[in-house]
Amino acid sequence: MKNLKLAALTLFATVAVNAQDLKNNEVPRDLRLNFEKEFVNATDIEWEKQNDLYKVEFDIARKENEIWYDASGKTIKTEKELNEAELPQAIKSKISTSYSSFKIEDIEMKEEAGKITYEVELKKGWNNEKMLIFDEIGSIIKEYED
Repeated sequence: MKNLKLAALTLFATVAVNAQDLKNNEVPRDLRLNFEKEFVNATDIEWEKQNDLYKVEFDIARKENEIWYDASGKTIKTEKELNEAELPQAIKSKISTSYSSFKIEDIEMKEEAGKITYEVELKKGWNNEKMLIFDEIGSIIKEYED
């Protein structure tokens, strides 16, 4: 967990230098309108500009989402918070057989360049945490102590 916090802090500091919070009227009109049309139920909407990309953070049904768009409005990357029921069965099976003593703490689905991954944070006891990154078919791409 300490490594993750340190990495997150470093990433935040780097992004903070390159990120600029935007007001609604500072987001390109077509991009904003297309987003609003597609995500009618979005709440807590926050826009940022990071280098040449527009990032929008928002909630839908109390789940966090992020989308990165290029200036033309093309989706570059998405991140979406999931609950355990939304995990593919292959991933749930892998966790239940190989990590049965752990509890699922957090799940995030990411899509970039047509590739979907699932990041699953597991916890056992007070200090034993793992981060698993799965591909779409349930194979572990990466595992590390959190």
